Amino acid sequence: MLAAPRPNAVSPAAMKSRFVLSLTVFACALLSACALFAQPNAPHISNSALDELSGLAVSHADPTLLWGHNDSGDGPNLFRIGLAGEDLGMITVDGANAIDWEDIAAFDWHGQPALLIADTGDNSAKRDHLTLYAVTDPGVNGPVKLLWKLDFRYPDGPRDCEAVAVDPIEHSILLLSKREFPQHLYRLPLPDTQPAPGLAIAESLNNAVKIQRPTLVDLVENPGFGQYSGMPTAMDIARDGSFAVVVTYKNAYRFRRAPGESWGAAFAAAPETIVQPRLRQTEAGAISADGRHLFISSEGHSAPLVRLPLAP
Repeated sequence: MLAAPRPNAVSPAAMKSRFVLSLTVFACALLSACALFAQPNAPHISNSALDELSGLAVSHADPTLLWGHNDSGDGPNLFRIGLAGEDLGMITVDGANAIDWEDIAAFDWHGQPALLIADTGDNSAKRDHLTLYAVTDPGVNGPVKLLWKLDFRYPDGPRDCEAVAVDPIEHSILLLSKREFPQHLYRLPLPDTQPAPGLAIAESLNNAVKIQRPTLVDLVENPGFGQYSGMPTAMDIARDGSFAVVVTYKNAYRFRRAPGESWGAAFAAAPETIVQPRLRQTEAGAISADGRHLFISSEGHSAPLVRLPLAP
């Protein structure tokens, strides 16, 4: 006679599955920790006013200077940051508004260093238009000057976007949506002069960008935040235009582009994964001037400024 199974008995297969899941969660946490522990002396952002860092860019006027800004709730302010997190001062952009600044990109405009500020945050997907501001990049000294602003909308309705970059080859602006899987990639021409009044319409390049969705491990390890782990929070393009890096809350992803290849095609391919350390809320990233490193940082007071190597 067979004994009746115990009500709370766990089958060997279920026990094995739980063990494998626990081991996977541990391994992922260990990998993330190792990425941070590999830089035990990583500097921290020293300016206490920069407590919701949401964008980073390496200056084209000075490769040892980072530009940063806060998320929504701050004014139209830019912060100068040294590569060791030093506070090099704050400057206000006259003529600009700050509804929800989410990214910043360094580029050259008419041969001069410039910065593109993306007022593109839209958590509830309700804004009827977004705004991009271009300002001069004076380096470590001097004020910034507003060059132009570009109001635009998407062709398929409002959406949140925190990842914006400038392509130096095609002279265009790329925007990657955040709160959807797969993400959508859009493009706007980089204005050559002050844009005419009215709304520009971004061009859709790819509506199936291959960034990893949250995994079961993400959801188990962090039930409250894991669902957001694969959402893009920053983007940058190397100065030679050969690759783009997208930063998410969990990892970063590099999309390589062959000579003559479109960004729509480049983003259709599976990207390389760059393991990030687990920070509080990673929302800022920028490629170094030589293309060999990725700077990332987080919201929060005295956030780490981490430099990750990029393979050739």
